[in-house]
Order: sequence, then C-alpha cells, then structure tokens
Amino acid sequence: MFRPGPVTAPRLLLTEACVAGMRDCLEPEIRKAHEGIAYLAGRTDSAVTLAIASMRPAAETTRGSFSVSAVAMARIVRAAADRGLQVVGQVHTHPGRAYHSDGDEDGARIAYTGYVSLVLPDYGRQLPGFDDAAIFMFRAGKGFVPIDPASFSTIPERLA
Repeated sequence: MFRPGPVTAPRLLLTEACVAGMRDCLEPEIRKAHEGIAYLAGRTDSAVTLAIASMRPAAETTRGSFSVSAVAMARIVRAAADRGLQVVGQVHTHPGRAYHSDGDEDGARIAYTGYVSLVLPDYGRQLPGFDDAAIFMFRAGKGFVPIDPASFSTIPERLA
C-alpha cells in the first residue's frame, strides 16, 4: 500500500475554477486601476493548501490600498463555513511590483498556519497568469514566508 511521506515544503494548489473566479472578483478594480482583494475558499492541513473558489468581499479600494471591514470579513468566513470550507487565503493586487508590504502584514485579518497570501503585480492584469506574483504562506512563529514557485500549481479542470 502507498503511504505518502511527510510534506517538507508548503504547497499551494489552485483549481482552474478558483483562478477564473479570482479574475472575476478582481475585474472591477482592474478596470479602475485600484488595488483589489479576493479571498480563497478551500481546505488546508497546514502544509498543503487547496483553494477551490474565490470570494469577493465588500471593500473600499483606491489606487494604492484596499480595506475590508470586520463585518464584510465575517460574511466571507460565514459563506465559506456554510459550504464546509475554510477561508484559506487572500489574493490582492499592487499597482507595480508584487511584494508583501508592511501594510499587508499588519492588515491580514486572518493568519494561521497554512493560510496563503498572493500578491499580484500591475493590479492583477496578467490573470490567469501568475508571472511575477509574490506568494506567501503563514507559518506559526515565522509570519508570512515565501513559497517556492515550484510548490505552487494550478489544477486543470480535467486531469486525464
């Protein structure tokens, strides 16, 4: 019988449907050239995070920032929980290059081991591509740490 070994590096898996939903969630801000935010629903075991859906929160956005209220965040958490899912991450955009800013660290409304944060450059215009994206996973005691691009992949709708 096959027994998988321990996962040594954090992994992020996104379904194609999740990526398409991400683009839909961020599209209004992409058009306005505002920073955008979406949350990812799925499951995590703290080492492997699987995101299967994207969720658009009510948010205030500008060319250089976004803000999600506690009430809007509670609605996102409830929507995921009602479907038996977790909020496993967030994706947001920056006007220029992608990086985790001090504001991104301070403003993370959710942070637990396995929670991911994707930052997309150029307001996310390259979606469904992830060229030059910055991808992080929260690790207890370490904060948001970068994920090796080899540990990130999109799962196609059809595998065979």
